[in-house]
Amino acid sequence: MARKKQEKLEFRYYEMPQGSYVLPLLGEHWKRVYGRDIEILHFHNYLEIGYCYDGEGTLILDDREYPYFGNTFSVIPPNYPHNTISGPEKNSLSFWEYLFVDAEGFLRDVCQDKPRLAQDLLKRLYKEAHFLTFEGNPVLGSVIQDIIHELRFQDEYYRTKLKGLLMTMFVEIARLSHGDLTQRLIEEDKSSQAKISNALHYIGKHYGEPIHIETLARQCSLSETHFRRIFRDVMNMAPMEYVNFVRIQTACSLMERTDASIEEIAMKAGFISLSTFNRNFRKIMQMSPHQWRRSPDSQKDRLRSYHVRLEDGWE
Repeated sequence: MARKKQEKLEFRYYEMPQGSYVLPLLGEHWKRVYGRDIEILHFHNYLEIGYCYDGEGTLILDDREYPYFGNTFSVIPPNYPHNTISGPEKNSLSFWEYLFVDAEGFLRDVCQDKPRLAQDLLKRLYKEAHFLTFEGNPVLGSVIQDIIHELRFQDEYYRTKLKGLLMTMFVEIARLSHGDLTQRLIEEDKSSQAKISNALHYIGKHYGEPIHIETLARQCSLSETHFRRIFRDVMNMAPMEYVNFVRIQTACSLMERTDASIEEIAMKAGFISLSTFNRNFRKIMQMSPHQWRRSPDSQKDRLRSYHVRLEDGWE
């Protein structure tokens, strides 16, 4: 069923745990009513794997809609607009669990001696989104369930097993893309979203370091002027505004998880001075870092839901 084009998008940023390739969102907390009365789509900075155990509703993948139910799952590339909406019945709960995966970092580290393989797999993983049933894709469905099991219970040697499961999952996802791989690799993706994806990935990896527009434009093989224009068209903000957004989200996470001083956290998040950090923090979070740190959990939950709304839609 065709969906009326959305006028807005939300960007939801997740920080990968240190030393890990997967951020799991698991447990009863994710048994809920999804997306009711929310008209806008959202996108993330990592590959998203979603597994539905129970419930029914609609999964929107850009301009496509799929009815979901128990034992269905989704594979959604970074920066891909989507949404999950529970069924129309009152209090219609759905139970999903999610994995956010740093596919780029994993393949770079695991395939150091096979860069072409890593590149080919990544292109396939990011080529398109998938909505699948366990019945039709039992191998991939089982691998995803195994990954969730390992992350939930963290038995002995689970990290070692997880690496093998992740590689198996990537290969199975890559096989979903039909057609000649060589032809796919030489085709130029003309979408604006694809043109800046390398910059988005670079920022996610290097936010703690000095970042220059020249470097970001070079990552995308664009001139600085062209890069600035495309980035603003897609993200509805300037490149450095996006960099600061990622840095502030990182700082919030550090303030929650550590007792480090505000100045220490500002430096770790990539700001060159405390005054610059304070100014950007207040602009994005609507309060000072000290106020945010002293806020009750309910207030922090509200602020963590801060997102960037893109006014011009997704081209």
